[in-house]
Amino acid sequence: MNLKCVVIDDEQHAIEVLTDHIAEMPGLTVFKTFTSPVQALTEISIEDDIDILFMDIDMPGINGLELAKNIREKAKYLVFTTAHPDYALQAFDVQSDQYLLKPISFAKFALGVDRILKKEANSTKAASKEAEQTAALYIKGDHKYAFSNIAIDEILYIKALQNYIQIITKSESHTTYLTLKEIEKALESHPFIRVNKSNIVAKSAIKKVDGNIIRLVNNEMIQIGEGYKEAFFTYVQSSLLKSNRNQ
Repeated sequence: MNLKCVVIDDEQHAIEVLTDHIAEMPGLTVFKTFTSPVQALTEISIEDDIDILFMDIDMPGINGLELAKNIREKAKYLVFTTAHPDYALQAFDVQSDQYLLKPISFAKFALGVDRILKKEANSTKAASKEAEQTAALYIKGDHKYAFSNIAIDEILYIKALQNYIQIITKSESHTTYLTLKEIEKALESHPFIRVNKSNIVAKSAIKKVDGNIIRLVNNEMIQIGEGYKEAFFTYVQSSLLKSNRNQ
């Protein structure tokens, strides 16, 4: 676990205290610091993928409560660091996770952040468990109580067959009464790509691309459809290893 932290405080000394504490705490790293709340407002973006935002409240221009209303969604956790106990209720309104009163000793800091680290660890475990639960698909068989369990990472590709689909895995194939659109939606959070009107391919199953032909790891070949070329080759380019050497 390595959580990215941003510190916002108009006093440089307060920033230094917090950055020292962050450096001492396993699992945390300083990403950015700001002495100007206005600069923080304009420069922090959701793409920064911030985990913990440490923020003073009593600051010139924009106070921490006002700032939090505008940037709270850009960080996973919010910790107010202030010398004023009176703002605690307002801090709760902007979804503060911790409220640390200055002066902030390392012991006080560690206890407050440890609660966040435990919450994050539990969240990661829950996400991992959910991913594990969705790592397989059940499809209906040839009668009411017949079902097949297919491991998603075993699937090579899926082919449309009129009102049915055929799911080809590394060891066998399954035919079930579904549309390609329905299976595509079920797999949208997994690494698959639609390559023509009739085929969805596992990205990990692609062995080679030659022009408009995809060769899979089982040596089967599938043609890339005209309407799917742009999306497919955009994916290839995004995964392409490139040299920085001058040609």
